[in-house]
Amino acid sequence: MIDKIWKSNNFVSSALLPLSFLYFFIIYIYRIIKYEKKCNVPVICVGNLTLGGAGKTPTVIKIREILSDYFEDIYVLIRGYKGKKKGPILVKKNSTFEDFGEESLLHSKYGYTCVSKNKFYGANFCKACGSDLIIMDDGLQSVDIKKNCKILVIDENYRFGNQKIFPAGPLRVPINDGLKNCDLILIIGKNNFLNDFQKVPQKKIFLATKKIVYKQLKNKNIFVFSALGNNDNFHISLVENGFKIISFKKFPDHYIFKNEDISKIIKEAESKKLSIVCTEKDYLKIPNKFKKFIYPIGLVIKIKKQQKFKKKILEILKT
Repeated sequence: MIDKIWKSNNFVSSALLPLSFLYFFIIYIYRIIKYEKKCNVPVICVGNLTLGGAGKTPTVIKIREILSDYFEDIYVLIRGYKGKKKGPILVKKNSTFEDFGEESLLHSKYGYTCVSKNKFYGANFCKACGSDLIIMDDGLQSVDIKKNCKILVIDENYRFGNQKIFPAGPLRVPINDGLKNCDLILIIGKNNFLNDFQKVPQKKIFLATKKIVYKQLKNKNIFVFSALGNNDNFHISLVENGFKIISFKKFPDHYIFKNEDISKIIKEAESKKLSIVCTEKDYLKIPNKFKKFIYPIGLVIKIKKQQKFKKKILEILKT
């Protein structure tokens, strides 16, 4: 429901504008009275301007990969949204999404991952563990830690919605403020809306595409379900890769699946002879007894001019 409200200008979003002004005022005061603390380890922060759906997590995974030749102990620092653990604590092989959140488990497949509700404590914990580079998944608008390199991720399909501030729209801050408050901008998609960034220094802008990865399915007629900030974005990627969505079920972002949710999906898919697919992130939240019926779909980011992008990050970290 909220996705529909945020996609366009409508009566509900207009009625919520007074709350948006209040929200922005609180954020403005917060940024005045708080200050960023330095943790003596270089920090890259990957974030977006909207609430969910921009591709931060696969971008963090990609940046960890391309910088692994330059740093020995890269730690991803993440809040662990909806996880019970406050941290700071490292995600381990036997960790559960109930304790750490599903995004944390996904990051831990690629290297050291620290969950901490308090970002400054988390950064110092990473430093004590021997980290020589910290990559924050989200937190671009926070003023807890001094960030050496701020990377804004924008997904072309998601964009900025109705361009209004929360709760009237999906924006965390005004667009112009967000574009100025970053070192690099990574636009993911077919790059058909670059005209919107003519006033932004072009040296800050890099382009990327996304690719889904999956095990071969016998049947590309599918039942798809997901619990994302932008479920439609996932659907578009599937269609572009030759899948035919016969049935679907959309859940709220970070929704924790119940046994009856998955049972109903499996029953309907079997009656229609459909393959069942979900995101790799959502797959981590499915009870083990159901996993054999479901195909996880991964998402990888391919950065155009990757060497130049990497060089730019390293230059920024040195300043």
